[in-house]
Amino acid sequence: MPLLPKFLLAFGLFLTSVVESAGTAVADDDLFAVRQFATRECENQNGAACAYLGSLYVLGGVVAQDYTKAVEYFSKGCKLQDGNACGTLGLLYSTGQGVTKNHATAAKYYIRGCELQSDMACTALGELYYQGKGVKRDIAKAVEYSTKSCDLQDGAACGRLGALYYEGNGVPQDFAKAVECSAKGCELQNGFACGSLGLYFYNGDGVDLDYKKAASYFAKGCELLDGMSCYYSAMVAELIEDYEGAAQIYDLGCELKFAVSCIALARLYEQGPYVMQDEAKAAEYYARGTEIMTPEERQQFFSERIGRNKEDRFHHVEEVWRMQDEIDALRSFNLESEVDRNILQIQGSNGSNN
Repeated sequence: MPLLPKFLLAFGLFLTSVVESAGTAVADDDLFAVRQFATRECENQNGAACAYLGSLYVLGGVVAQDYTKAVEYFSKGCKLQDGNACGTLGLLYSTGQGVTKNHATAAKYYIRGCELQSDMACTALGELYYQGKGVKRDIAKAVEYSTKSCDLQDGAACGRLGALYYEGNGVPQDFAKAVECSAKGCELQNGFACGSLGLYFYNGDGVDLDYKKAASYFAKGCELLDGMSCYYSAMVAELIEDYEGAAQIYDLGCELKFAVSCIALARLYEQGPYVMQDEAKAAEYYARGTEIMTPEERQQFFSERIGRNKEDRFHHVEEVWRMQDEIDALRSFNLESEVDRNILQIQGSNGSNN
């Protein structure tokens, strides 16, 4: 669940505010002392401290991972009017961790968290309304809660809102508004928003067409671990014939569960330059991509491949990046510093993806 890391990362800030309000000095690196302090504060009816303790039991490490305990602390924090505790409790009900999975109950806690001004709870609630899980599908409400969360500075909500304005889904289509929301989401470090902004600059939707800016935003979105952005960054690399770089970035997009990135890498291994061709790797990435796809996407994919002549080269890059001025602009873009550097840093911290 993509919201989980942000819910958990926020609790360190909550505890900081608890410490400051109590006038107590606790060293940030003394986790045992911090946990003891949070325990006392939670017993003294401080909801943020209870939420922090709940996050520790979700993460494990400082204490043994225990979702049942986490639910106990988040429930107490929510009763004490901590919006993020309510939102995270909703998330646990959405994922079925420590409780029986129940989207309707999740929605109840998201609503409470959003009322208490938790941006993360509002974002999750908007997503439920968009998907129709636990609530009747209502795009207008998805827009409403995404707007509130974006106003509360949640980058994911801004990215979602930008996409809704771009599609005209639940709101009148408005490219300028889509750009505005996506730009804000990107500034708030949301990778999807950055990748979307890159597409707007590539297509000239709501902004002047600018291929260098498009490539730059794709690179930033990929650095922020958005699979779609990595896919487009890899296409830039492939266009300028940096096939090894493209393979690395496609691979990262595939690891981030963006199915099209897996398929693009499979096609590169199947039909790319002779030195890249590897039937075993092509088969591996086709399998990984189709595994990620929905049943409908999988059926369409296999229908398109039936009868395809294996000798026909795949021309997706030439078809998408078709104009010479585009190629010239992207060739002058410093791909090594803007894309490869970021990918290597990510791989250095997470291990190589093969």
